[in-house]
Amino acid sequence: MKNTTLTAVLLFSTLSAKLSVVTSTTDLADITSAVGGDRIQVVSIARGTQDPHYVEVLPSYMIKVKRADIYLKVGMELDRWVQQIIDGSRNRKLVVVDCSQDIPRLEVPIGKIDASRGDIHRYGNPHYWLDPENGKIIAATITEALSQADPAGMQFYEENLRAFSARIDERLVMWDEQFSGLRGGKLIFYHNTWPYFASRFGLDVVQFIEPKPGIMPTPRHLEKLISIIMEQQITLVAMEPYFSDKVPKYLAQKTGIKIVKMAQSVGARTAATSYLEMIDYNLEVLKEALK
Repeated sequence: MKNTTLTAVLLFSTLSAKLSVVTSTTDLADITSAVGGDRIQVVSIARGTQDPHYVEVLPSYMIKVKRADIYLKVGMELDRWVQQIIDGSRNRKLVVVDCSQDIPRLEVPIGKIDASRGDIHRYGNPHYWLDPENGKIIAATITEALSQADPAGMQFYEENLRAFSARIDERLVMWDEQFSGLRGGKLIFYHNTWPYFASRFGLDVVQFIEPKPGIMPTPRHLEKLISIIMEQQITLVAMEPYFSDKVPKYLAQKTGIKIVKMAQSVGARTAATSYLEMIDYNLEVLKEALK
């Protein structure tokens, strides 16, 4: 009788165990949660307020990954720090999924790639999650990974994928109606984080505070920006919250340009608590600032 009871307990424990998923970013974690629901537990390595290019590798991250079934990475050389965590975890059963695998890629560089071009990525601009259409592609990739790891939950994951994609489609209609005035709006971004977002919503990105990705502006570049702002009557510079606002404030002092901080990831700003709310927040901020 005792053996029968023990077997039943072990079987119940096995059947009720949740998939453990670790993601590189909060965006992937939020989308994974939407698809996986209560059949999974998910944590993100990077916080939304962090620059996802540069994450300090800590032993605690390796412990998280050691216990995980699946690791979801951004890919396209954004989260290059991931491999050190995975190697350090020594988790031989871990399934690693590159969520960029089916993404239509923008800004794939041509020609020789070296330090003279700044911190560009060989496989294209990696900030693809900021186009909500790509959010659906990410969710489909995650659904496949969860279904392969947990075949019993396949229908559940696929139903959640359809519901998540439908929510995005509904929002896209609403966004096109409420934020059509943003199309053609001119602005300067701090870093080249936003080509997918700008393409989706019709923004005209005139320049960047960084002369090249990851390179601090020189006095000559700042003079160029001031001239562009004045000549083209640019009214807005937008930046990620993890950058210093010293240079944007200098430009504001010289030209009167407005500064807004946008949410490049879920949790980057207080109001951006989910993937869809992040897009909402960014559009609202820009609409208000570009009035």
